[in-house]
Amino acid sequence: MLQYNMYTNRKPGDEMQLKDVGEFNFIRHIQDNTIHDPSTVITGIGDDCAVYSAKEETDQLISTDTMVEGVHFSFHYMKPYDVGYRLMTANLSDIAAMGGTPRQIVLSVAAPEYVDTAILDEVYRGIKDQCAKYHLNILGGDTVRTEGPMVWTVTIIGDVPKGTAIMRSGAQVGDIVGITNYVGYAATGLGALSYNLDGYHMTKVGHQRPDPQIELGQQLRQLGIHSMNDISDGLGSELNEIASASNVSIVIEEKVIPLHEETYELAKYLQTNPVDYALYGGEDFQLVFTAPKSLLPKLENLAGITIIGEVVSGSAQVQMVTPDKTIKTIEAKGYNHFHES
Repeated sequence: MLQYNMYTNRKPGDEMQLKDVGEFNFIRHIQDNTIHDPSTVITGIGDDCAVYSAKEETDQLISTDTMVEGVHFSFHYMKPYDVGYRLMTANLSDIAAMGGTPRQIVLSVAAPEYVDTAILDEVYRGIKDQCAKYHLNILGGDTVRTEGPMVWTVTIIGDVPKGTAIMRSGAQVGDIVGITNYVGYAATGLGALSYNLDGYHMTKVGHQRPDPQIELGQQLRQLGIHSMNDISDGLGSELNEIASASNVSIVIEEKVIPLHEETYELAKYLQTNPVDYALYGGEDFQLVFTAPKSLLPKLENLAGITIIGEVVSGSAQVQMVTPDKTIKTIEAKGYNHFHES
């Protein structure tokens, strides 16, 4: 287990370890500032279950994400605050991909008994700041001891007007394919942090504290797009998921994929292909979607939207047209926990 003193104001030996505080005292310690929309909460933290009220004429959305120390994050290049912030973004991004509104979360942590509680406080602060920003209530969860690495799990609940959730399976032949903001951004930041490179400020922040596209997801739903997916495992993987779920073929153009200048800079330094950061890097938490061509004028009026391709008839696959007009099949080989490369 790593030493965490570098992320606190404590001196070595001054730590207050989780085993000294105890589970229930720690829960009481962190349960302040957990309710940001009391209109939907009947009973929050403190009973066997939380009780919340669902809004009428909505469909409920639910998703869960887990972050494991050493797999999804490292304290070598992420502060504890960033861990909480990024964990919430991953969950919020799932709601954004459906065009929904986030409402509630429950949160669980498994931590070694000797971890400094100041570290846990900072992770919770990152979580709470994101919850405050998006008016999310923390309704409860669990705190347990583990002999292994730290593990954080959030289950998020949201809603969407009845019958309007945007699925991966809605893409139609003739649709245009769009994307929000930059892709390959987080992978660029991770690369710069991993190699301990100076500079790359924008993409380092993009990796450590990415933001979900809640507002854009809602706007795209309201416009009447056909399908959508969030980019957590790389653009190539997410496009293949849409193609497979919708049983269509997708063709994109490499030269119009929105890459940040820092991505080009890092690719040049490492002698790698810049577009690979977008296709296979993941954790951008941007949105990729398909929409009828009739929406093009409205989409062009939305900030941060780039049209990168179209949906065509054919078997479920994704192809990319390179600048020299070569057709390249894009495989679904983004990040996969159980794939050995």
